[in-house]
This record gives sequence, C-alpha cells and structure tokens, in this order.
Amino acid sequence: MASRPNIQPVIGERPEGRRERWKKAALSNGDAIAAVITGDALESLARFPDESFNTVVTSPPYYWARDYDVDGQIGHEDTVEAYVEALADVFDEVMRVLHPDGVFYLNVGDTYYSGNGQPHGEDPRSPSRNFIRKKLRPVDRSGWGIPKKSMIGVPWKIAFELQQRGWTLRSDIIWNRVNAFVEPTARDRPHRQYEHIFLFSKSRWYSYDRSQLDGDQDVWTIPIERGRRSEHNAAFPRELVRRCVLTGSPPGGSVLDPFVGSGTTLEMSLELGRNCVGIDLSSEYTNEIIQRLKVEGCKRATWKAVEESIDPEPAAWKSWPGNRQNFRKPRRKA
Repeated sequence: MASRPNIQPVIGERPEGRRERWKKAALSNGDAIAAVITGDALESLARFPDESFNTVVTSPPYYWARDYDVDGQIGHEDTVEAYVEALADVFDEVMRVLHPDGVFYLNVGDTYYSGNGQPHGEDPRSPSRNFIRKKLRPVDRSGWGIPKKSMIGVPWKIAFELQQRGWTLRSDIIWNRVNAFVEPTARDRPHRQYEHIFLFSKSRWYSYDRSQLDGDQDVWTIPIERGRRSEHNAAFPRELVRRCVLTGSPPGGSVLDPFVGSGTTLEMSLELGRNCVGIDLSSEYTNEIIQRLKVEGCKRATWKAVEESIDPEPAAWKSWPGNRQNFRKPRRKA
C-alpha cells in the first residue's frame, strides 16, 4: 500500500466528561509488532488513520458486571441506552479505522434486571462482583418497566444499534463455554453457559478465510482458560482469539482490540505473525501486558516501527485465501 500518515494526537475538544490520559509502548517478537496504549478507546482510535486494520477482536466491559476502578470506564452508565450509545460511539471509530474488506468480532454478555435494591453480604465465588455491595447498580433499582429477574437483552440492543449505524451483522456465533462456573443463586433457571460473538462487516462484500474455522460453524465450543497469569478475571481464551485473527487477517496484517484487557488479542496476534494494537483505560492492565510480553521474549520497539507496521494489505494480501478477490466464482450454468 502507499505510505500511511503518522498516528497524530487528537486535535480539538475532548468529549464531555472524559480526561485524556494517553501513554504508548511498542514491543516486537521479531516477526510482528504490538502497540500497547493506555487511554480512552474513543480518543485513542481518533489518532489512527482511516482503513488501518484488517480485523477487530474485542470484548468490552459488560453492563454493570464488574468494577475496574478506573475513572471514565464504560459499563457503569445510568441506563442501558447510555451504555449502548457509549459503545456504539467507539465502534463508529472502529468502522473508520477498519479496512473496507475488514471484519469486526464483538464478544459481549447479558445482564439481569433485579429491581430488588442493593444486595448484601459477600460473594466468595466471585470477589470481583462484590462491588455491587458497595455501589447501587441501576439494574438493582426499581421502576424499569420490565418484570424483575428479566434478562435485559444487552447484546442484541448493541447489535441492533450497530446495524442502525451502518454495520452489516453477518453472524451470531455462540461461544459455548463448556466449563463455565455454576451459578449457585440461580435455582429456577439454567445456568449461563454461552455468550454471543457477533461478526460484523462494513458492507456485504469483505474478505474472510472460512478454512480457519476448523470445521466449526456458528457454535464454538471453547473452554474458559483457568489459572491464567493475569489479574484480569474476564480473559479471552487463546483459541477464540486465534480463530478470529486467522479468519479475518492475512499474515503480516493488522489487528485491533480497543478494550484489550488481559492482552490475549496481542499475544495471539504476535504469535500468528500479525501486527496489533491494544487499547485499555486501565494502566494496571496495560503495564501487566507489557511486562508479560517482555517475559515472553518481546523487545522494546519504536513508535515509528508501529506506524510502519500497520498495513492491512501486506505482501501476503494478494495471495491470502481469505482475500475476496481469490474467492472461487460460481460456475455459470450451461
């Protein structure tokens, strides 16, 4: 591709209520480069040129599921509508920086409406959820206009909003988390074992390597990984990220995760020879990612190397089986 413009600072006013905190680091394993950015996703994405990435793989904070103890975190909005809008605004920028042939994988879970007020006591099985004993979540307040104990339908609210904003929803992949924890308080319904992974594209025509699905279609049976070396308690399984990266990007291509969390997207992208950018608001998580990549043998790289590495049409682009130009055309009937 032609030379790409540099990644520049945001110009103009920041969105109301957001503080700009932007730090960057670059590391290389010798085959590919990872950029680790500490900052707000919307502001950070605004620094990148149009059409920079082949594929986006991300799992944003779920609605009032955890407290990451960071000012400006998404997921603690007063209403579901505000949460959906905050995510959709970020994904507007994702659409801008995604290559026209690119794809976007979005993993998101649902939330229940209780309406019963603030819970009490402790939850020893899930310490990360004990914040709900300290903060009154909107989902625990009465007056929502739906029956108590209802699923809210958050994933589909997001999906429908993205459709309204121009995304093409190509697939609802069911991630079957075969070893998901039981829910001891759920005595009158099945325990939750699956989550949604939505596959979006910018139009009905895009590039995609179906051969990397390994025979699975829209149900992916992938266990949750236990005992990971990460403080993040909602980490992607490596196999899930592997499928997303291989189906959506050529060797040497570029991958983005705007809510990078534990850093699995970066780790797998580097391992698979893809350049990658990960963004997170939490310096605790980004510092942990940097240290873990160093332990795994990555060396510091320059930011100029990051700018030069972000190329969705690398040397392997034309020959990549997923390039839609290489799709076998149907034979004409005689």
